[in-house]
Amino acid sequence: MENAVASVEYLKLAMTGQWIPIYVSAPFFYVLAVLMSQEKANPVDHARLAGLFVDASSGWRLEHSWGGGEPERMYLASGLGESGGSTFAGGQQLVYRRQMHGLEAYIELDQRLVQALDVHFMPERSAYCRINGSGDIEAVIKVERLPPDKNGHRGHLVSVRAEDLGKYMAVTGTVLAAKFDFTRVDHKKIGFDGWDGAERDSFKAPDLVHHSGRVPGRCSFANGWIIVRPAKTVAEVMEEENAAVDRSKRQHVNFIIQDIRHGRIVTCSAAPGASTNYFDAVEGLPFELSPVFFRAEVMAKYKADTDKYQIDGRMIRCREAWELRSFDINEAGQVHTYLQDLSHLPYEEQLYWKSFNEEPKAPISKRSYTSDFLGEWTDEIDPLDELKRLTTTLDGECFPWWVTRGQAVRLAAQYPSLENAAEWGDEILHLDQLVVEGFKDSELRKIAAFRGATVAANWRSLRLIEAILVATGNSPEQAKAIMVPLQRMHALRSILTAHTGGATKGEEQRKAIAEHNTYRAHFEHLASGVLDGLTAIIAALDGDKAVT
Repeated sequence: MENAVASVEYLKLAMTGQWIPIYVSAPFFYVLAVLMSQEKANPVDHARLAGLFVDASSGWRLEHSWGGGEPERMYLASGLGESGGSTFAGGQQLVYRRQMHGLEAYIELDQRLVQALDVHFMPERSAYCRINGSGDIEAVIKVERLPPDKNGHRGHLVSVRAEDLGKYMAVTGTVLAAKFDFTRVDHKKIGFDGWDGAERDSFKAPDLVHHSGRVPGRCSFANGWIIVRPAKTVAEVMEEENAAVDRSKRQHVNFIIQDIRHGRIVTCSAAPGASTNYFDAVEGLPFELSPVFFRAEVMAKYKADTDKYQIDGRMIRCREAWELRSFDINEAGQVHTYLQDLSHLPYEEQLYWKSFNEEPKAPISKRSYTSDFLGEWTDEIDPLDELKRLTTTLDGECFPWWVTRGQAVRLAAQYPSLENAAEWGDEILHLDQLVVEGFKDSELRKIAAFRGATVAANWRSLRLIEAILVATGNSPEQAKAIMVPLQRMHALRSILTAHTGGATKGEEQRKAIAEHNTYRAHFEHLASGVLDGLTAIIAALDGDKAVT
């Protein structure tokens, strides 16, 4: 009870840590930090600062005043009192405690800080967050409710990452000035009857001043101000930011590449300068467009976390953090990209790709060679890409018989690797979700009735569409041929994604390999049939007008 000054030592440590507390409101423990102009902090006028009171409940207001020999007037006033002679002139209040009758008190942060640090509040994390260089969501400002005390009172703790707060202070020319007030007393055991007779003391240093008192055996207090200065100058901050965008100053990984310039397989760094472009053609260096090959498993991470990663055509994106501009899959099932594209990835991501790197087992895909080296449009039709394009058009047309699929469903649909049966089943599921789940049974039933088709009460979308095709003028055989790929896909979804294995599942896996050699080839064949079927279905449901 007698050593409240120990809390000052704890605060000093906290102010040098990774997270800087800028507001703590708890029983017997209070901290509120504001920003003060560096000009007014060199040196700090502790005599003036000691008498100042800052309150998180105060904030911006429309002040209405009159008298004093001046005309009646209104103006915008700050809770800090930022008039020219104020200690906090040119400073900034960071935390605002807001409250209204019927609402629990809540915390707002100054929008200059929030927007400058490019952070957004995420309630589920109780923090203002952003996407870091690795594509992960990271907290930058935490706004936490403290556990209730014995009386049920709950306080707040607001803390900012020291690195970000230091950068903000350096750029804005400010320092952090934190008012603190600590009290130690046990009301239940001892009681409290004031500070009369307390032994008092004071401490003063350039960036710390406090007054303390204690009543031996009963209670103690300590209150004052602590100043935290930015660890870096503006010049150092700018130097760091320049280095962050300069690829030549980053770490890079060595990859096994196909040096197409010299016709050899070599190891080469992804760092700029280790390769050359066609225009400079530095002697002895491989081209930046040298292909690099990887085992198919490299894609597993990106397919598994569709919230973080997006596979869009031949590109992989990681939120707002990075993108792999171009990749493809060759006939041997290897994923391939180019050395230059790998050089743009974060170092940790390069290490991940490095773990799957291997020598080429076949050339790059025909599509990649045609588009990337010949600069020509490829005449190869990618059935999955076409299905995505077609469903995007359907989403935009808002047909009553079509349920909007959305970008997330399209991005989830990808090609499987050559030999992974589980992945093959998952991708058939995604393909089924992209196409078959887009049909709306109730509207198809209305169309069937309008066309005079006879349907059973328990028929679902695919049977209904087949009946509509016949009613539209197709022979039963033609209608069946159109629907077979979609029916086959829908049946495979149920078989392959079942929780149990069984002979049927194994039989389908063996059949796919026997007929198409690889799971990917089977999937391409299936997707091609589904594309033809969907195109015919759209023509029939849209009055013989195909969606383009």
